[in-house]
Amino acid sequence: MAKVTFKGIGIQNLGPYLDRQYLELTVRATKPIVLVNALNGSGKTTLLTCLQVALYGAKAIGNGRTSEFEALIRGLHREDASGPARIDLDLVIETNGASDQITVSREWILGAKLQERLTVTKDGQEDQTLTDEWHEYLDRILPSELLQLFLFDGEKIEALANPKTLPGMLRSATEAFLGIGGIDTLSRDLIAVERRTMLSAKKNSGDYEIAKAELEQLEQQQNAVQSAVDVLKQTLPGAEEQLHKAKEAYEGATLHAERSGLLAYEKAADIKAAEQAARAEVNAAAQAVREALADPFAPLALLGSMWAHYKDQWTAEQDTRAAKHLLTEIERRDRRLLKDLRGGINDKALTLVQQALAQDNERYRRAAGRPTFLMPAPDPESLDSAIKSADQRHKSARKRLASAKQKLADMERQVAAIPEGDQLADILADLKQKSDEQARAEERRNYLLKQLDEQESMLAHVTLRTNAARQRMSKDFQGEALDMKALAAAQRTRAVLAVFKDKLLASKARWLSDKITEEFRALMRKQMLVKEVRVDPDTYDVTIVGGHNKQLPMERLSAGERQLLAIAVLSALIRERRGQFPVVVDTPLARLDRSHREALIKRFFAKVSHQVMVLSTDEEVEGSVYEAMQKYTSKAFVIEFSDARRASSIAEVELPLAA
Repeated sequence: MAKVTFKGIGIQNLGPYLDRQYLELTVRATKPIVLVNALNGSGKTTLLTCLQVALYGAKAIGNGRTSEFEALIRGLHREDASGPARIDLDLVIETNGASDQITVSREWILGAKLQERLTVTKDGQEDQTLTDEWHEYLDRILPSELLQLFLFDGEKIEALANPKTLPGMLRSATEAFLGIGGIDTLSRDLIAVERRTMLSAKKNSGDYEIAKAELEQLEQQQNAVQSAVDVLKQTLPGAEEQLHKAKEAYEGATLHAERSGLLAYEKAADIKAAEQAARAEVNAAAQAVREALADPFAPLALLGSMWAHYKDQWTAEQDTRAAKHLLTEIERRDRRLLKDLRGGINDKALTLVQQALAQDNERYRRAAGRPTFLMPAPDPESLDSAIKSADQRHKSARKRLASAKQKLADMERQVAAIPEGDQLADILADLKQKSDEQARAEERRNYLLKQLDEQESMLAHVTLRTNAARQRMSKDFQGEALDMKALAAAQRTRAVLAVFKDKLLASKARWLSDKITEEFRALMRKQMLVKEVRVDPDTYDVTIVGGHNKQLPMERLSAGERQLLAIAVLSALIRERRGQFPVVVDTPLARLDRSHREALIKRFFAKVSHQVMVLSTDEEVEGSVYEAMQKYTSKAFVIEFSDARRASSIAEVELPLAA
């Protein structure tokens, strides 16, 4: 299998690119990422489109219709350009050990009819054979049907995680990977053999002509319905994306209205009533404070530490009064004692007794001599309970008053924030407009879903009738024996091919289930949310099995998780492709949170291919996300739009040295 690497791309006179802008895109083996950073509208999507168009031309837009491709190029071609629009894509294509330097150049000249000139050079020399066979040569490396798996818009791939569109995309991608297109071609050739055989057998039969006309009419109807189904499947992702944007716009308008006071305006009566209630509570709380202060013990509660000093002083003065009383009694006792002793002992002994009694009384005299200041009063300890009760009542009343005042202040702010009705007129009008746009987008999406269901039912019915008509012709108009054998052989071969195709697809369904599950769980932050992603081997319908072995509807996933599921599907399909082809992703991280972004960088961008271009806005890759990507980034560019020149320029920026 071939390995393709982008060396660089030059763009001139397309979209925002006026002068020729060139990006040198080579990467190192250990750092596969090229980061291109730009604001919205600067040219990221144009760069992605130019890569697709340079490779595949008109086939890059999906259906390959010339009119749509011409409209695309005319829309991108700058009116102020002095020359033709041009894209030069430099490639390195390695096959069987050989390496070729290829440059694909496309140039367009506007006129009544768009003129395109394709030139392919190989190793510096124009190769006319390769130019003529370029699309066939490139399809052998990567079929154009698979281009959108490798070069895709990150904001649109969420639509892949849609239970109606995902099976068809998975099946068609797997068919392209397996080369089943050859089986379909052989089946169509066998149908042609059957027709020729039946024609030779009954070409003059009127019944045959009637049956043939009926079969052709049914086949035309089948093709028309199939085309309608294909168009609806292509249109549905765009409608889903439009609905998603409409929902986001309505949510943003609702948030803006709420911030502008819409909720306050709607609840004005309740807010004002709450303000009056808060004011009444303040008055009641203030009255409670006044009543608490009227308590006769409240002033004592306000003394604080002074009350403790008072109690100490009262106790000390009580001791002084007791000492005075005791001293009086002792002195009276001493006088009686000395009076009784005067006649019975000598003077010297009496003097010694007097001195002893005087020394004993001195300590009582000192205690009784301390000054007193307080008037006689009850024991202060007996008042503590009443003082404490008055203090608690006062504090509780003050706390209630403070809380009531805070609530009143909050309510007054809310009343002040209530806008007047005329201030919300424009906001309400915008909200109604966004609501109407969301309703229209949802109605269109639902209409497309209904149409798709109806067309698929009709397709199944018409296919059944077509097969029945074909079988009748095979039975009724077989002709001669040789023709009958050829016809039978063709029918058997077609049946075998159909079984072989179904078996081949079914064999890949189990592999896809395992690979998508592995990729999805690696990217998910909530590992236990998803146990398995199953791909039905017959229908390719995709179901998600949750942690409790119950089916988890895709609608239950967030927008970011649906995007990760779509990326997991793409990653599984890309890894199935044995050859190596660059991967280019436009705006891949916008709807993801930081942890999902870092997981996507480490497990997808760093491993999915040998060369990965990430086209991001300035807000997608910053902080820890930028640090995570820097480890795997070889080059970084910035696209800057100049209002003065009305054009964008591309410059390489220096990456910080890795720590």
